Amino acid sequence: MSKIYSNIFLLNNINCLTSLDKVFNRQHSELLPHVKKDEKQVASMDESEKYFNYSWKEIGVLDEIKVPKINSNDNVATEKILYQRAIANLEYTKKRKKDSNGTFLPKAERVNDLDVDSLFFEKENKVYVLIITSNDYNISRFKKLIGEHNISQINSKYSLDPDTFNWLFYVYTERNGKLNELTKLENISGFVGNVADDANVFTGASYQTTELIATKAFISNGGELKKITLRVRDIDIDVTCMVNEDSSVVINYNLSSKLRIMESTDNVTFLLLYLYSYLILKLKHLYIIESDSFIKEENPKFSKKIGIDVIKSIVEKNNILLKDIESFLLEDSLEQA
Repeated sequence: MSKIYSNIFLLNNINCLTSLDKVFNRQHSELLPHVKKDEKQVASMDESEKYFNYSWKEIGVLDEIKVPKINSNDNVATEKILYQRAIANLEYTKKRKKDSNGTFLPKAERVNDLDVDSLFFEKENKVYVLIITSNDYNISRFKKLIGEHNISQINSKYSLDPDTFNWLFYVYTERNGKLNELTKLENISGFVGNVADDANVFTGASYQTTELIATKAFISNGGELKKITLRVRDIDIDVTCMVNEDSSVVINYNLSSKLRIMESTDNVTFLLLYLYSYLILKLKHLYIIESDSFIKEENPKFSKKIGIDVIKSIVEKNNILLKDIESFLLEDSLEQA
């Protein structure tokens, strides 16, 4: 395992894990997708043949871990996080589902099934589910098993303002990554270079983000990052992960480690629960404390500074002289006139 993918959703009208029976008692069936000309053939099938089934394969026992309290600066005060692991089994169609005569194959020959892990956890009288997969289709199938009416359309607690990512970039470059006395941003990465896509998301694998002129130019020009890859370390964890504005994460498992001694929770579960029940919310909390001064004071100065860095880099790389700029500006003004 090298990557751990997770997406978080808030459950509606469920405020404790002991109330999850209505979710775990559910099953869901999807009719075999077909075109109009196949309606009679599908209708004549046995019920067991024409449906894809989504069901719970395994429901874990309630367990707990302790994480630091968000408002604590010393990582001594802790809170208990209850969690429960569950595995869903999801059936889906293979690419080949008909024989040469156009007849649907027996279900056993045209259906795959997949186990998808999840973690349900309880925090502040709310229950969240982490769906541990990167596949959007399987996320959709999993949500249907839970019951889409049981999933909130809004998850404001785990919604991150794009300025949070710009602030993290600022902390890393201007404060040597120091977030507080015990938490440090060791690195910002995940960018290949100088291209952003339509969603303003830099992608790639550079480990020297602050040296990328494209990133600096993007931010100094008022751009909003939609996700960022970072390495954060405190006394309990050293984690490298991508996080986006919806708090979907991709953890680099090989570059992440559990530092807490005598912690019996398996590494994957610990990394996910620590990240979601504490660290993401801690970063958001620290940003909110500074957001007013950052937006009004530090960010304009920071944008100007990195904008100058961009200009200097372009000037040096292209041997641009002051007279070249003056000539260009004169030509441009004449054209506009």
